[in-house]
Amino acid sequence: MTRAPVLIAAFVAGAAAALLALYVALSTAPGVIMADDMVAALTVVADGSLSRFPGDSVVYVKSPIGAALIDKLQATHPSLKLMSFSARPEDNGCLANGSSIPGVPCQRDDFIKLEALSSPTQRTMLVAFGTSRTFGQVLLLKFWGRWRVLLSRSYTV
Repeated sequence: MTRAPVLIAAFVAGAAAALLALYVALSTAPGVIMADDMVAALTVVADGSLSRFPGDSVVYVKSPIGAALIDKLQATHPSLKLMSFSARPEDNGCLANGSSIPGVPCQRDDFIKLEALSSPTQRTMLVAFGTSRTFGQVLLLKFWGRWRVLLSRSYTV
């Protein structure tokens, strides 16, 4: 007769553990990525790439977010003229007197590409970035209301 209460207690403990695991999984699962979060995260990632352009440069920004991101970036980089990538004149290839690196397509160095790839858990975001010569990914963590870089991998062509 003492065996029945032990089995019931084990069943209740197992059910409680399963419910707790389900709660933790659902509370840490990625939700909808809000546009404000994307703009703030992409701004953090773009700062490094935009800071290498000299003042009064025209830089074209390619991102699915569009005008909201350009406005935010313009506020943080007032010396640059930021425009949508769709307004960028077409590349004409390499200059006749310029040197080119074999195997690398010739592009003007006047743009930055930004895209939020995923949000693996709440308050984290994986962002891809690229320019004419560099590309990479950044894992961000939202801590105390600000996006902070956890891990950054970039490669130069």
